Parts: sequence; structure tokens; C-alpha cells
Amino acid sequence: MRAPVIAAFWFACSTASALAQSAAAGGPVHPVPVMGAATESVSPRCDVPADMLRLHHPMPHVAKRLAEGHTLTVVALGSSSTAGAGASNPALTYPARLEAELYAMFPHMAITVINRGVSGEEAANMYARIERDVIAAEPDLVIWQAGVNAAIKDSPIDQFAEIMSAGIDKIRAHGIDVMLMGPQNAPRYVNAPHRREYSDNLMLLSRTKEVPIFPRFRIMNHWQSTGQIVAKDAIAADKLHMTDASYYCIAQLLAHVIAEAAPHVPAIKATAAR
Repeated sequence: MRAPVIAAFWFACSTASALAQSAAAGGPVHPVPVMGAATESVSPRCDVPADMLRLHHPMPHVAKRLAEGHTLTVVALGSSSTAGAGASNPALTYPARLEAELYAMFPHMAITVINRGVSGEEAANMYARIERDVIAAEPDLVIWQAGVNAAIKDSPIDQFAEIMSAGIDKIRAHGIDVMLMGPQNAPRYVNAPHRREYSDNLMLLSRTKEVPIFPRFRIMNHWQSTGQIVAKDAIAADKLHMTDASYYCIAQLLAHVIAEAAPHVPAIKATAAR
């Protein structure tokens, strides 16, 4: 158990050094949200097996931006777990944390993560605002989280799949990469009558559309099955939304996945050792 702690300390030191160098060089300095001791203590327990974070489809536009080293813009499209329900303040949502984590890895770049989460929405609502909330922002990547509300409400699965497919096509037509965000491992989703079909449809969309999917459910299941982060610490009392701790860890792992699109980045190796 000592290796993750040592690696985490190494990464924290290298990040602080990179931020200091960037500031000295007159580069942009992004404020990193203060997490508090309770949430920071979770960091060494965020780990999952490396193969769980291995994407099966490329993100060419993200890779190009990271190789150029100037700017990267991400739009987080989704419902309440994107908006940040369960987080104690907006700075602790996964999009806010993701921006901080990415900047720590690439301190010389202008990194922007825009939160376009709206609580309670289903895929059709999100599709209706793609032009306004996604295309208009001219992002390099869209992380699309959908399906949990539809599963809980037992909405038609075929309609969900059609809308998601059309939305992916619409976004990619503008030269934007898409990553799907899998559902959270939460009791209200687990107990939904057809939740497996929704998960299967997301995996099918990933394969047929050749877009990566971030396996949030598998990650959270790993935490719980290994005792790294128990359910009561990962999911809020409403049995649906994530906590500060799980938002923190999801953002940290998601940043690692995005950063893997860029070869030969020392910060990636540092986090991978954790």
C-alpha cells in the first residue's frame, strides 16, 4: 500500500513545481479548488486497474490539441451528475475538478471545461440544446453523460439509442470528439428495471460509433468491491448522486484517460504509477 502514497506525493510535488514554473514564465495559472482534508485523503484510493482506463477508440482532435500544447476546450454535457448534484459546492463538481486536474498535467496550456449539465434531463432534452450548449462553445471534446434518468423512469430504450446516435453524429460533424460517460453505481440506478439494457446500449453505441466510453459504473464497483471507497462515501444519502469524494476521483481518472491521448507527457507517467 506504500507505493500509491509515494507516487501520489511525487505527483503532488511535480504538479506544484510545474505550476511554479508556469507562473514564473508568465503562463496561465488556474486556481485549483480547495478540497479539504477529508476529500484529499481519498486520493490514494482512487486507483483502478490500468486496463479499466484503456480506451478502445481514439480522440484525434484532443490528441492534436495536446500535441500543439496551446488550448483544450471540453464541454461536459449531461444531467445531474454532470451539473454536480451531491457536491458540496460548484468547485467540487466533476467538470470543475477535471479542469483543475488537466491543468495540473498541462500547466502551459489554456484548459477550459464547460459544465453543461442540467438536472433531471434525458437524452432528448440534451439533444435539443446541442447547438446552443455544445456547438456554440467550439469544444475539442464533448463528454456526454446520459441514460440514468431514462433508466429510472423506464423510458423507451430504442428512443434513447436513436437520440444518442443522432447526437453523436451531429457533434462529430463539427469536428468535435465525443466520449460517453457510463452511469454511476448507485442503488437507484442499480434497481432500475431495465438498467442493464441501457448500459448495453451505451456500450453498443461506443462500438458502432467508434467513440470511447468512460466506464464509471465499473470503476465505482471496483472501489466498493475492494473496499477502497465504500458505498456510503461514494454515493449521497439520496442513493443516486455522487459525493465530493467520488466526483474528485472520477475527475482524476478521467483526466488521466484524456491525457493518454498525448504521447510522451511526463505527468501522465506520474499518475499512471499511482
